[in-house]
Amino acid sequence: MNLASGLDILFPPRCSVCDRVLPFGRRGACPECLKRLPWITEPRCFCCGKTVEREEAEYCGDCARKKHLFRRAFPLLQYVPPVSDALTALKYHGRAEYAEFYGGLLAEHFHEELKALDADCLVPVPVHPHRLRKRGYNQAGLIARAMSKKLGIPVREDLLLRAEDTVAQKKLSREERALNLRAAFQAGGETPPPTVLLVDDILTTGATADACADVLLRAGAKHIYLVTVSA
Repeated sequence: MNLASGLDILFPPRCSVCDRVLPFGRRGACPECLKRLPWITEPRCFCCGKTVEREEAEYCGDCARKKHLFRRAFPLLQYVPPVSDALTALKYHGRAEYAEFYGGLLAEHFHEELKALDADCLVPVPVHPHRLRKRGYNQAGLIARAMSKKLGIPVREDLLLRAEDTVAQKKLSREERALNLRAAFQAGGETPPPTVLLVDDILTTGATADACADVLLRAGAKHIYLVTVSA
């Protein structure tokens, strides 16, 4: 028995969706959860990547009214249970191991699209140092590293920093989100490469991604794309 097998007996891995103990030797998610993942389906908005109602519609209503600073987003799953519960556990309840599953799933599902972008690096949306100390990790950073393993694209966590510890976005209206994020991020000091894949766990209005993209573009990046686990 190797060390990994021994650890599985002492600390059995759990499903990254429902949190039940997995069968011995299995990683990621149980077969039942894999079958019921709430995928975001076609047709998709050409900007935010969310499902649109009509095949002929290029953009959703939100993106038709507002121009985002990122060129295109690639969200994978709908933000509904059980995915929303799992991402809450990842973000707030110490289930850091879930990031490996969701980052790997993103890389596998969008592999062709992301490789075609010829991106120079993956940049996770940063958290403030105070929250990083309290949480122990940045969930977006863990997701980005899991993606990097499969895509071969380096992760750069030095290009974008969190300057202010803002109020949680989920509590705010669309207008309040934009105001809340003003000056929340800053460039890391080094000029970013031309094409950046911004990585986050959830896409809602796009306010966070726009604030990050604004900083990266001002610092010298040319094209910003967004990849998220859910929307």
